[in-house]
Amino acid sequence: MLKQGHKEHRMQDCQELLNEYEAEGDSFLDRIITGDETWCHHYEPESKRQSMEWRHVNSPSKKKFKMLPSVGKVMCIVFWDRKGVILLNFLEHRQTINSDRYIMTLS
Repeated sequence: MLKQGHKEHRMQDCQELLNEYEAEGDSFLDRIITGDETWCHHYEPESKRQSMEWRHVNSPSKKKFKMLPSVGKVMCIVFWDRKGVILLNFLEHRQTINSDRYIMTLS
């Protein structure tokens, strides 16, 4: 859906990044940090893995409870590099993500 000019601009940007990677190798990748935000739901019941434990044949079976969101959802901001997560930040209730929030998070 991009116009031809946008496609060409993206191709040039990608080619520049590939050229830098060819020249610098892994040190180029070590300088890249990515961030994103997402909604996270609260769940408190035990996980399926926790309920799967070894029992004697005559042991009573455990009751499985239906998993429901307990509290709701919160916004989470995540920053990572190629080695893993660098920063994980949960926003307080009723806060929004904007440039001021990113500045405060990274300060």
